[in-house]
Amino acid sequence: MFPWNYLDLASAFFVLHTVGAFGILSRLYYGESQDGFTTTTTTTTALAAALNLGSVLACLALFLGRFRTTKSISTGELLAISLVSLFLLSIAWSVDPWTTSRRGGLYVFFVLGVIGMAARLTDREFTSLMSTACLLSAVASLALLAFYPSSALALPDSFDSFVASPEALRGIFPQKNVLGQVMAAGVLASTHILRAAASRQARFWSVVRLIVFLVMVLASKSSTSISVTLYLCLMTFFICLYRRGGLTRVLGTSLAVLSGAIVLALTLFPDPLVEILGKDATLTGRTELWPVVVDNIYERPIAGWGYYAFWGLANPAANAIFAKLGWPVAHAHNGLLEMLLEVGVIGTILISVIFLRSVWLAYRCLRTSARELGTSSLLCSGAIVITGVTERVLMDFSSAWTILFFVFWLMCERTMRAVRRQNYLTQRRGLVERSRPESRPSYS
Repeated sequence: MFPWNYLDLASAFFVLHTVGAFGILSRLYYGESQDGFTTTTTTTTALAAALNLGSVLACLALFLGRFRTTKSISTGELLAISLVSLFLLSIAWSVDPWTTSRRGGLYVFFVLGVIGMAARLTDREFTSLMSTACLLSAVASLALLAFYPSSALALPDSFDSFVASPEALRGIFPQKNVLGQVMAAGVLASTHILRAAASRQARFWSVVRLIVFLVMVLASKSSTSISVTLYLCLMTFFICLYRRGGLTRVLGTSLAVLSGAIVLALTLFPDPLVEILGKDATLTGRTELWPVVVDNIYERPIAGWGYYAFWGLANPAANAIFAKLGWPVAHAHNGLLEMLLEVGVIGTILISVIFLRSVWLAYRCLRTSARELGTSSLLCSGAIVITGVTERVLMDFSSAWTILFFVFWLMCERTMRAVRRQNYLTQRRGLVERSRPESRPSYS
């Protein structure tokens, strides 16, 4: 499918690095990092720095490749650049300026990369690339489990001990929740390919990948990822029923509403699910964390504590939370609370505008030939909402959901620009045709 030039290699490296597939290299070479957090609580190793440098170069290559076709900047691209500019601007009031500058700078290059990728790939090419990256991560996790099981399972003496039994699979990732999110993202990419597949062979291999991702999500024992995967599979099934028309459309719509209510209920009140997974009914300590986070949000409500700065060891407020709860906290374990904590009301409003605009563009794409793109973008937005109940969303560039969201959003915007351009040209052509003398009625 790909002509495999240097931009395609840059796209593949960028996706693999973003989902965290290379993190296992640092873990195997340098050993386990403190508390299992390889990206937020330890000093960047030389290998990690080299991988980040490679990702930066890949992002620059993709961005410069995009400007070979057009020099203009779209509204969506301008909003994305404004968001990361706010992240960097928060250095001025951050409680940990070094972390804010480092993570904010990497987010800038991430945005440049997704801008370039969204401009040069089709939705089918991008989802194929995402599905392949997630599949490679699954295969590598299974291989690690077979040859080095102690490293592939959740750590018994770290944060994972608070959120999973030792039998939970984390694979090549630092935590089992990360594995679950990557596999759930693979489910979304595979369902997109399945809906758009034109041949029986393509549908068969999409189903095979989908089964692999489902097994890996269950093995991770991540309740949030299991809820997201259930939501994606059910919605895909109901979408197929809806498109058949007739009574199946009514049935599909009714079942979709019912299933959406069930998934939302399991997300907000997950007691039955967490009991099946052998966890406690307090969302593994998150309900004890959230009131403390809210108190800290009220201390700096407008601009926050600085992007990616609050949970550093240099912040006395974070250390007080660690001591009070008795377990290491990497983030607020809620998407909205994390936004308010890091970038305040200003940043949260900007992120909300971007999110709602992406939903609107995806909805409009449903009425065009790019309806599969619009469908996947809407499903991605729903998955982010569900994930955001208990996890950080959109604030971390090294997330499968973040890259899916940005690329789908920018692709939908590109599609609608093309539709508007085509409609404009059609109207102009019609006006020209009507203005020609031979097209005017003759009264002689």
